[in-house]
Amino acid sequence: MTTYSPAELARRLGYADETRPGRVIRDYLREKYTDHPHGQRWVIDEDQAADVLANVPRKATV
Repeated sequence: MTTYSPAELARRLGYADETRPGRVIRDYLREKYTDHPHGQRWVIDEDQAADVLANVPRKATV
């Protein structure tokens, strides 16, 4: 099974040059998966990654 980090998914969505690139992903995950212990590292499985990629908007390019 493949797993992902918030920063890895953020890069896929265009958030590579952010100060904390995984933050937008973690914010979404915290809202969606409220049972995840606060402060614990996110290890995102394939189903969660698909959910993130489908529901977190790509960063707009200027």
